[in-house]
Amino acid sequence: MNRVKSSIRFILCCLAVMLLMMMGCSVKDETATYMISGTVTVYGTGDALANVTINLSGAATASTPTAADGNFSFSGAANGTYTLTPSLSNYTFNPVSTVIVISGANITDTNFVATSTYGADTYSISGTVTGEVQSDVKLTLSGGASGTVMTSSDGTYSFANVLGEGTTYMVTPYRSGYTFDPTYKEFTIADENTANIDFSSSL
Repeated sequence: MNRVKSSIRFILCCLAVMLLMMMGCSVKDETATYMISGTVTVYGTGDALANVTINLSGAATASTPTAADGNFSFSGAANGTYTLTPSLSNYTFNPVSTVIVISGANITDTNFVATSTYGADTYSISGTVTGEVQSDVKLTLSGGASGTVMTSSDGTYSFANVLGEGTTYMVTPYRSGYTFDPTYKEFTIADENTANIDFSSSL
């Protein structure tokens, strides 16, 4: 009888240890950090472009210039959603900005292609998302340029450094579980910033 009890206790202890090990393995390490990296090159030639300021926003904010080889990196980034936006006078970029999500791994090849504006003016596109949800809505830019941004806590968003002169663009909102009115907006930039590209969200 004692042997049976001892065997049962041993089995239960083994099961408890296995359960604890499984629970430990399933817990995400919230203290882990990762790297975001990429390269900026020149359209048409593929040459590296130095001194481009890469701005990081979202789960953390930072900025860094590209090196002589066009490379950039951010270290110590925790899991979360980030937006990267490149900037350099007399250049536009494709994409104009991009949203990335870190989930337990480094993010590499976050690349941009730069095109000289030859001194032409550039403009911004902005708006607000209202309704059932305002923050963390993903806006996708297409047409004359491509890019993605996330709305801030008050529902506002902006795409900077795009060309005008009759260039046509489209902005499309998205967040899982929500619908938007309108589903997208198409418009043409002349020679001024374009604001009030707004959307209303609903469940």
